[in-house]
This record gives sequence, C-alpha cells and structure tokens, in this order.
Amino acid sequence: MLAALGEVAANDWREFFRARVYERNPRAPLGGIEGAGWKLTYTNTIPDWVKLQESKSKTTDFRFSLGLLLTEDGRIEDVIPGSAADKAGMSPAMKLVAVNGRHWAPELLRTAIKSATKGTEPIELLVENDEFFKSSKLDYHDGEKYPQLERESGQPDLLTEILKPLTPEPQR
Repeated sequence: MLAALGEVAANDWREFFRARVYERNPRAPLGGIEGAGWKLTYTNTIPDWVKLQESKSKTTDFRFSLGLLLTEDGRIEDVIPGSAADKAGMSPAMKLVAVNGRHWAPELLRTAIKSATKGTEPIELLVENDEFFKSSKLDYHDGEKYPQLERESGQPDLLTEILKPLTPEPQR
C-alpha cells in the first residue's frame, strides 16, 4: 500500500501514517484548516448547531469544558480523557444526580460552570454508580467552551472555496 501511495504522490507515507493515525496526539491535526485561512477558537456562547444537536439527541454537551456528555436524565454518555470530569473519577454509565447540592438540571450545571469562573471553589457533582453515590469535585474555572472556526485575517480563504457547491456543467 505504501509503495502504491508513493507512486501517486512522493511522500514519506510510513511516517505520515505513524504520526497521523497510529500515534496519539494532544490535539487534532489542524494544519489543513489553518492552511485554508481559518483557526479553531472557542466561545462560551452555545452555538446554534450545538443547540440543534442537543435538542435532537436529548443530550447536554459539556465535552469542551468539563469533559462530559450527558443525557436528559443525567446519565453520563461520554467523558473526555484528561478533562476535569475524568480527573474527578467520573465515567460513562454513571448518572449525575446533583450539582452543588441541588437536583441536576442542564441550566443549573451551566450556571455552576459560569459561577466557577469568578472563584476558586470546585464544582461539586453527586453521581450515582449502580447503587453507590460519589461526590466529585471538579476543579474547573474556564467557563463553558464550544469550538468554532474563525477567519484568519491576511490569509486567503481557501476553505470557503473548497466548500462551495459544485455547479453542474451545462447540458449540450
């Protein structure tokens, strides 16, 4: 396979696959996005696409802040490795019961995340794991985070050009 790729385009394909596929990296490979005139940034305002995704899947997405994806009943669907939730010992299949001593609700957790930016107290989450309860203290103070692409001024906007819909060739 590597030889066939080399015939199409000269490259060190073995190194390419080692670095891009087989090795874990601390961040996503953003070279294509950045080379196309854009950069990845984060906002604390919930984007419309996240609202739509949460509405359709009946989840609440805190993956880019606390590191949690929660169902509407508080079940933990996903925990991001290395996140505040992971460091606090939370894992999928647990169920979030309370936030800072109050019954869990998405808006209550959003308020707790926002409040934590103004102080040093951890966010305290009570989780249920089978028949056991555990209090987890999340030392997180950076507010809500949602990824977005932002135009890099002074760079050509190749991404918009790439994403333009193709117009059909005129019929002869």
